[in-house]
Amino acid sequence: MHSLFESAEFGIPTQATATIIFICPYDTQLQKVHFAIRRLLRADYHVVAYQTTTAVFSAADPMILPELIAQVREDIKSRIAKLTAAGVTEFGFFGSSLGSFILYNCIGHKIPELRWGVFNTGGNIALGLWNMASLRQLHVARGWSLPRLEEEWAQLQWPDFGRLDGCRFVFASSRRDTIAPLANISHYVGPMLRAGAEVRVCEVPAVSHRTTVIVGLWKAPQLVRMVRRPQPAR
Repeated sequence: MHSLFESAEFGIPTQATATIIFICPYDTQLQKVHFAIRRLLRADYHVVAYQTTTAVFSAADPMILPELIAQVREDIKSRIAKLTAAGVTEFGFFGSSLGSFILYNCIGHKIPELRWGVFNTGGNIALGLWNMASLRQLHVARGWSLPRLEEEWAQLQWPDFGRLDGCRFVFASSRRDTIAPLANISHYVGPMLRAGAEVRVCEVPAVSHRTTVIVGLWKAPQLVRMVRRPQPAR
């Protein structure tokens, strides 16, 4: 148990099995997304999963988000080191909503082992929060505005990836997602492409941010296949 996150492992790590770092959406416990984890296990992946504290947004303290990202990133690095020592050689990720944003701040030189992965929705984290009325009201009550939040989180929104040559990523999104709309993803794909990554965008059928995330979770094995390179026969 950590103050800002909890984690759990599913499946058995082996030399022949890729490990997927899985991070839940905001305000979502692991049990709520276990259907997606089960689908990844059936596809022969080992999963290290994280759920995060609701206080990251509900406390209306913008300093919590960078601390959460730093803590999760360090835990991922520690787990990858232990799994590598045990013989695991391949690591990918699947992040949804807030989980996607956390992993956006883990790729590249920060955790170079993460060579492929799925961003299940993505976009402007401050604007996404601001589009949720209850969270917007909490932040306004504490004196925050959208421009101030965007300034506070600018380094997280535009991280330094270093080089991403050989990395493969996919964003799952919907044009009907008003929290993290499909139309805005190109702004965040651009820096990844310039860093050398191969990036795809997959539109999923949905009517809201919540349903976009759920459809992406259901399609987790399919989305992973889009970015994981074909494995040689063993």
